[in-house]
Amino acid sequence: MDGDRLAGYLRRAAARQDRVRVEGARCTGPVDLTHARLAAHLELVDCVFDGGLRLDGAVLDSLDLTGSRLAALVADGIRVDGDLVLRGVRTAFPPSAVVPLSDPGTSSGDRVEAVRRVRDQEGEAPVRLVAARVEGDVVLEDAVLGGPGPWTLFAPRLTVGGSLRARAVRTPGALYLRDARVGHSVLLDGARVGAVDATNLRCDGGFYADWGFVCPGPVRLRGAEVAGIVTFHDALLTAPSGVAVLTRLRTARLRIDFRAPPAGGVGLRDARVGSCVDAPGSWPAAGALDVEGFGYDRIAATEPVGVRERLRWLARDTGATAGSFEQLAQSYQRAGEERSARLVRLARERRIRVSERLPGRMWGALQDVLFGYGYAPGRAFGWLVALVGAGSLWFATHEQTPVRRGAREWDAVLYALDLVVPFAGLGQRAAWDPAGADRAVAVTLMFAGWLLATAVIAGASRTLGRH
Repeated sequence: MDGDRLAGYLRRAAARQDRVRVEGARCTGPVDLTHARLAAHLELVDCVFDGGLRLDGAVLDSLDLTGSRLAALVADGIRVDGDLVLRGVRTAFPPSAVVPLSDPGTSSGDRVEAVRRVRDQEGEAPVRLVAARVEGDVVLEDAVLGGPGPWTLFAPRLTVGGSLRARAVRTPGALYLRDARVGHSVLLDGARVGAVDATNLRCDGGFYADWGFVCPGPVRLRGAEVAGIVTFHDALLTAPSGVAVLTRLRTARLRIDFRAPPAGGVGLRDARVGSCVDAPGSWPAAGALDVEGFGYDRIAATEPVGVRERLRWLARDTGATAGSFEQLAQSYQRAGEERSARLVRLARERRIRVSERLPGRMWGALQDVLFGYGYAPGRAFGWLVALVGAGSLWFATHEQTPVRRGAREWDAVLYALDLVVPFAGLGQRAAWDPAGADRAVAVTLMFAGWLLATAVIAGASRTLGRH
């Protein structure tokens, strides 16, 4: 059947009946329904469109292309009151090797990739839905899409009242959903796609790239807002450039428990989530994690993860600053795990120390050894006991000469305590006159005591000031 003939038939049939079904037809030449107003449910099932189907600006009740094979579907600005069904659709270009995205973008600073926005006229793809509006669902389940360029679905500013259902879709190209609006969910479970660009997506349900989702390119949800959940459970982001770019993402719940570590890493810079769930077996490699500015109320894993192991996760962001450590500490504190919060803050101080100059590093190392920057107060008490104990043992066998005869009775423990504690005021220090090696021991104890007191005061002031 000629394309013009089929287009004329569809226009006439839609004017007479509310449901038009064509099954198994083969159409040569393009079927042009540009700006057509078809108040009917069109079902073009198991058809072959050698010249493609044009529906730019058309208005339809619904469109079902289940099982059809077509060169291209160009439907920019289409309005569909019901569902747009492309279940099992095959394009004329058979899927081949993954086509890498030709525009790697430029750096915008802070290690954040800034990808150039693709202009509408540049987005050549077998399925185009630029600024389309579908009140129901867009169904791409089991579709097999191939094309000569990097995009196989080009749908910037797409508006979907229901869900975008693309379960088990197969395509070596990328899905371009930049600035799309989805009333319910984006379902990509079990899909195999070349890449996904859903920058600035707004979704009132969830984004499900899980349960066997495979992608060898970037999955970009930069600046996306998803009301429910974003999940990559059991997903694979493989070589050469499988990476989850979740910069500035906003969602209530995030699952990044991949089946294996992403080949290109995970970027969570400035993202904000209510809760985050991951898995130790799928943590990115060192240097492939970016959590700077990542905010979360709670973080957990699919299996028990202790605070020290969680710190090893954080260390995989080689550029992590003190703010990332403080965010983790606050999450532990909100959960009532005060000891874990203290350990994280101690690790934060150690990270800060690395970037300081030599005198600062030396002073920091001393505070760390003496009492853990104020987060291990028991250590300071231990040093105090050790110093007093050592002094007591020494002076127990080295009784001192009194400054004034008969002034005090000799007590080695009190003398050592008065030497170590700068403000003890026990009167022992002034009552005795050590000489020789005893004087050296006394001076050493006094110096150690002042050093310990100074470090404790400095650390306590810093800790109280930050709280």
